[in-house]
Amino acid sequence: MSVVKHLYWLQVVDTELDEKQRRLVEAKDSLGESDDLLRAGAAVVGTEGSLAKLRSQMRVLDLDIAAVNGKLKANQDRLYSGRVKNPKELSNLQEEATALRRRLAELEDAQLELLIGVEEEEAELAERQARLGQIEAAWRQDQAALQAEKEQLETRLAELESQREERRAAIAPADLALYDDLCQRLGGTAVVLLRHGSCQICGVAVPTGVARAVERGEGLQTCPTCGRLLYAGA
Repeated sequence: MSVVKHLYWLQVVDTELDEKQRRLVEAKDSLGESDDLLRAGAAVVGTEGSLAKLRSQMRVLDLDIAAVNGKLKANQDRLYSGRVKNPKELSNLQEEATALRRRLAELEDAQLELLIGVEEEEAELAERQARLGQIEAAWRQDQAALQAEKEQLETRLAELESQREERRAAIAPADLALYDDLCQRLGGTAVVLLRHGSCQICGVAVPTGVARAVERGEGLQTCPTCGRLLYAGA
C-alpha cells in the first residue's frame, strides 16, 4: 500500500473520529433537564404558589364570615328574645344588626370574587400541568434516545481509537509528521481526493503532470492551491 493511501485512510479514521467526538459532546450537553422542561416546571410551581395563597385567603375569609354570622345570630337572638326592654338598648341592637349585615355583604362579595380567582387559577394550573406532562414525556423519550446514542458513540469511538493507533503504527515517522503538520495548519484535513483532475477541497484543477503522478501513485503530490496531499483513490 502506498504512503499516500495509508495517509488517506488515516485521514478517513481521523475525520470520523472528530465527527463522533463532536457529536458525543453535543449528546452529553443535551442530557439533563431542558430549558423548556425547566420553564414549564417553574410555571407549574408558580401557579401552585398563587393558588395556595388564594386558598389561604379564602380560609381566612371563611372564618371572618363565620365570625360575623355568629355575632349576627347572637344579636338577633337577643333582639327577639323579649328580654331587652330598654328602647335605647333595642335601638343599639338594631344598629349593630345593620352594621353586621353590611359587613357580611362586603365579606360575601369578597368571597365570591376570591372564589372566581381560585377557579381561574385552578384552570390555569390544570393547563400548565398538562403542558408540563407533554413536555416531560417528550423529554424522557429524547433522553432515552440521547443515552442510547451516547453509548453507541462511545463504542464507535473506542473502535476508531484502536484503528487510528494501528494505522499510525503502519506509517513512517516522517510521513506522520508531515500529515500531522498539514492537519494542524489546514483545518484537520491533510489528504484530499483527486477527481477528474480537480482537488475535491478547493475545486481547482491541478496541473496534468501532477494529476498523472497522483493517479500512478508516484510519491506525495500536493494541491498547488490548498497544499493538501492528493490521493486518487482505489
